[in-house]
Amino acid sequence: MVLPVTIRPARVDDLPKLEWFGLHTPHREILGNAFRMQERGTGAMLLAELNDFPVGQVCVDFVRKRHLGRATLWALRVFLPFRGLGLGARLMRAAEGVVAANGGSVAELGVDRDNATVLPFYDQLGYVHCGTERGHFAYRTPDGTTVRVPIDQWLLHKRIAPTLPAHQSVRQPAVVALAPSLAAE
Repeated sequence: MVLPVTIRPARVDDLPKLEWFGLHTPHREILGNAFRMQERGTGAMLLAELNDFPVGQVCVDFVRKRHLGRATLWALRVFLPFRGLGLGARLMRAAEGVVAANGGSVAELGVDRDNATVLPFYDQLGYVHCGTERGHFAYRTPDGTTVRVPIDQWLLHKRIAPTLPAHQSVRQPAVVALAPSLAAE
């Protein structure tokens, strides 16, 4: 079985779906801010879409580290039933293409130190360790609670080509093979 997945920029009507049936409802403000960055041209929010549902996402911030000549990739996630199908790698390549199309030459991301199991994934994509970052960020949940999140991350970066090849358009549809364990369900 194959799944037709499209990588594309987010639309406003995607935002409720990105809460993934309540799993990310507390992050509604973060999702909205990422979308507004895309609308202003200071960022991008890319989705892996299957049957009009966003099964994956990655965000790009063009401004935060512009002074260092870097774009920040963040919030890469793939809905659990669709992990292991290559969607994360496709989203990363699309995000790198958006960085390149916007004149960037370095993509940077942070990996929480308690999430070291994802390091081989980024290594396979060509990312290398370039430092650490500590701090915090805060957001408000829909019920008005302020949540303060500590940041303790390894920073990884990758030099990317300055232009996006035509065959890797962000809107290019893809077909992804369904893992045998999921095909039986």
